[in-house]
Amino acid sequence: MAAAIRCRATVPTVIVDVTAVNRMTIDALAILVRKAMRLHLAGGELLLAGPRPAVRKLVERTGTAALLGVTVGRAAAVRALAQDGRTWHQVDLGTGPSTLFPDPPEQTDAYRHIW
Repeated sequence: MAAAIRCRATVPTVIVDVTAVNRMTIDALAILVRKAMRLHLAGGELLLAGPRPAVRKLVERTGTAALLGVTVGRAAAVRALAQDGRTWHQVDLGTGPSTLFPDPPEQTDAYRHIW
C-alpha cells in the first residue's frame, strides 16, 4: 500500500477491498487510519470497499469514518473516483514477503517497556 501511495497516483487514493474480512482488530484499523492520514495530507483518501457489518460498526464506533471512506464494494469505489474526474489503475500487492509491514522484533523485556 505504501508503494501505491508514494508512486502510483497523481492524486493518491487507495481502495482497500475488505469484502472477505469478517472482523478487524483495532490494531489493523489503526494501520489503515495511519495510511489514511498520510493520504489526506497528500490530497488523497483511503476507501474501504465492501466492509461487512462488524467492520463497518468498528469504523463507526471508533470515530474513524471521517478518515476512511466506506463504499458498498470495489465497483462503487471506482465509480466514486470517476465522478470526481480521477483516473486510476490497479496495483496488485505481491504475494511474497513484504517490507511494508515487517514482523515485530522479538519480545524481550526491553521491547515490552518500549511498547
